Amino acid sequence: MVNRLFYKTFLVLLLFLSTQARAQEISPPVIGRGGEVFPYPFKHFTYVQPIFNRESLNHGDYFNTYMIRTAKSFKGNFHLRVDLPLVEAKETGKQVFGTSDVKIRLLHATPLPNQWYTGYGLEATLPTASDPLLGSGKWQARPELGLVRFFGNPTHIKGSFLLGVDYRFDFAGQSGRDHISVLGIAPNIDYWGNRWYIGYYATWTYDFIHKIWDIPVDVECGYTILPKLTLAIEWIQPLLKERTYNYQYTAKMRYMF
Repeated sequence: MVNRLFYKTFLVLLLFLSTQARAQEISPPVIGRGGEVFPYPFKHFTYVQPIFNRESLNHGDYFNTYMIRTAKSFKGNFHLRVDLPLVEAKETGKQVFGTSDVKIRLLHATPLPNQWYTGYGLEATLPTASDPLLGSGKWQARPELGLVRFFGNPTHIKGSFLLGVDYRFDFAGQSGRDHISVLGIAPNIDYWGNRWYIGYYATWTYDFIHKIWDIPVDVECGYTILPKLTLAIEWIQPLLKERTYNYQYTAKMRYMF
């Protein structure tokens, strides 16, 4: 049942990606990561992004995530993003591979004076994991609110500053699994060169259930090798003594339609 839902979602997204993106109202080069998480001032666009993430745990345990992320903007300043993950996990002597939880995010963005933009959205997590180790077993919601400023002019952006707040919680699912209640604060800043970018993209979190803060160093750099193709690597290192993982690194490729 879960696998059928995952693959049906994947087929729908293939159809979703086959549609042609409308012409942009403003067409600056999308060098930084801002266009992935906050679509303005890029207006209407579509992208697909294969992602590999490695999360290192204690005693040689790990989570390897192989994900397809896709996004598209629509009329009315709405921006839809979907994550389809497969996960290979090794934890406490158990090793499994299969589908993980699908995420769907809808954001609405509004322009403000002087290249400031505000946005609010909601992300839903579907418990589509094929094994309990690979997902939460919970239906989740994550409302978010953000404020961003792009530096430079609309046709030659030099960077951005984003301050976002979100709250992730479960509202249904397997009663025997842990509840989820996590506050996220994202003070992000980046700088864009002609074909490259570097930025601090951390999300500081507080887990109300387990009473744990996570304040990491999170640095990403990317390079646009073709006009529509950007490659990027990211390193995440937790700074506090109490932590749930050792480190993470991510490699990803973004293709703009």
